[in-house]
Amino acid sequence: MKQKLLSVFIMIFFDILILYGQHCPASRIKLNMSVVDSGYIKISYAFNATDTKDYNTYDDWQILEIGANLSRYYSFFVYNSDSLVSDWHTKRPNANAVPYRMGIQGKGPHDWSEYYFSEYFKDFTKNMLTVYTRMPLALEKANSYYVEEFTAFDWKIFTDTMSVMNYICQKATCHFRGRDYIAWFTMDIPINNGPWKFSGLPGLILKISDTEKQYNFECIGIEQSTRKFPIKKHNGFDNYGKKDRLQLLKFEKEVHEDYQKMSGLIPLDGNKGVPKKKYYPMELE
Repeated sequence: MKQKLLSVFIMIFFDILILYGQHCPASRIKLNMSVVDSGYIKISYAFNATDTKDYNTYDDWQILEIGANLSRYYSFFVYNSDSLVSDWHTKRPNANAVPYRMGIQGKGPHDWSEYYFSEYFKDFTKNMLTVYTRMPLALEKANSYYVEEFTAFDWKIFTDTMSVMNYICQKATCHFRGRDYIAWFTMDIPINNGPWKFSGLPGLILKISDTEKQYNFECIGIEQSTRKFPIKKHNGFDNYGKKDRLQLLKFEKEVHEDYQKMSGLIPLDGNKGVPKKKYYPMELE
């Protein structure tokens, strides 16, 4: 009888996790990081925001840190939660339970996404991009990374202008891996960089979205200082498995469409007749 009750409890527990999107990774209780460069400018972007003045309407708050040799792009919501949980655990090392997530979460609760739980490092010295992707609950052993050369974006620059964060920005368009994008960059900050993988313009990209309006990045803050800050990388990335980019994107798509099956939480034929979730990644090819 006790065994049956335990089994029922476990099934209900995982149903709740799946229902509320809690298959996101739990926050790290140890935030072990190493300094990999010194940064001089930090840019904040609202990702898929309804109102850029209200972080509660963001899908994510993302940060671009730029140094002399590399840049790091990551989720502030995720990093902030990791930091708070790590600090909480340090002060309570003997606690029987640890908070799942802490701090602001934007729209939440939301499902796992590679766009929240990936970090992007652009190495200017080698013209290489490395992407580390942290998998959801029950798939942590599949934490992965891939490396690719900088993309040669085929930008077309126009004379149209608009203001973003009080900077005059110029319009540019490109086609990248199945999507058409409209970007706004500023020559007032002559840095060849931008959110996510975007780069290749003669000024910092402050706003960019695809023409289908499924993905949008907009600058919400710029911090420049003569006093440099450390750019860090999590030591746990050393344990991630290397994959081919297309191989990893295929895996991520399958996780989005059928997490229960991919995680093994239910038998492979346990959800027959249940349609897969529709998922449209940024990279369609």
